[in-house]
Amino acid sequence: MRTLFLAVGDASGDEHCAALVREIKRRHPDWHIVALAGPRCAEAGAQILGSTQGLGVIGFASALAMVPRSWRLKNQMLQWLRTHKADAAIFCDWGGFNTRVLPYFKQAGVPILYYFPPRSWQKQGEAGTGIAPFCDAIATPFEWSAEKLQRVGANAHWVGHPILEKTAELPEREELRAQFGFSPDDVVVALLAGSRDMELKCIAPHLCGAISLLVKQKLPASRRFRFVFATPRGGRFKIERYLLGVKELVEAPVEGRTLELLRAADVGIIKSGTSTLEAAALNLPQIVVYDFPPLMHLQVALTGLRRKIRFVAMPNIILDRAAVPELLGENCRAPRIASQLMSLLESSTEIEKMKADYELVRHALGSELPLGATEGTVDMLERLVS
Repeated sequence: MRTLFLAVGDASGDEHCAALVREIKRRHPDWHIVALAGPRCAEAGAQILGSTQGLGVIGFASALAMVPRSWRLKNQMLQWLRTHKADAAIFCDWGGFNTRVLPYFKQAGVPILYYFPPRSWQKQGEAGTGIAPFCDAIATPFEWSAEKLQRVGANAHWVGHPILEKTAELPEREELRAQFGFSPDDVVVALLAGSRDMELKCIAPHLCGAISLLVKQKLPASRRFRFVFATPRGGRFKIERYLLGVKELVEAPVEGRTLELLRAADVGIIKSGTSTLEAAALNLPQIVVYDFPPLMHLQVALTGLRRKIRFVAMPNIILDRAAVPELLGENCRAPRIASQLMSLLESSTEIEKMKADYELVRHALGSELPLGATEGTVDMLERLVS
């Protein structure tokens, strides 16, 4: 029997690590996994030492608000480490927390596997390589990340991205369209405004405004447009408060079936984040949007962040060019969104070019690797504790 410690912070990491937990339990039913994690890891069979649900943050103000809770989680973790023996520790992303606690596990002699190292998506510079001296093995979703880490002496391996595993398990598109009640001629627009309260407040009203404008502009009568918001499990009530003004123009929100909706849709208007990669993996044409509160607008302006960061959509970051349109900040407004959507739908050339770029994105995610990310990472873990 082995005892493993796991630490993961945000919702997407919780999903990725839940897959790890399930695979570990499948291979080794008697292994015990203690975690700072969210509900997905708990469902998969991890014992939750402290919940990290809702800890994902954007911007200085929201990060500052999470400091007391993060401090409590750190103390819980250290207390557990003092009183228990771990055969290995798995850290996933969550760089602001995990990079600070790595030394404690290193000092305790616990073998460390880092899954999704910080800044793994960043091709240039040495950001994220500081974890190398503390880690016995690093499993990274991107080939360039493995190469950077190897150059500084890390035992790093490219395992690919688990998004490819999730999308491969979905039913066929026609089956999903039938399940959702979409006809073959419907134009289904998937709308992802985010899950955090701040994101919904800043993005959802602009998406609703775009829907109103599109309907007023009299969409082509030959095809029926279906506007569908997707929300995580338990998040339907959050999005519905923003839909009151367009209730007659949108479908009932889809809860807990975001990937299925993305496969069934014809186009997506998607908040910047992991879902932009999911859309690329599913070959869905998309427009990426993001906006933030006035305080963050000021922070971006004062730091010159927008000039330093060329792209925010993951397909664009991966290819280092504008493969999908981005409407950010002041450009994330109803008229621009509506105009961009119609422009995309009316241009088969643009859609075909986007889908060709998606092939390159999927290759960068590891579509040609012999094993999926979860299997490859658990293989590394087994070698670490053997």
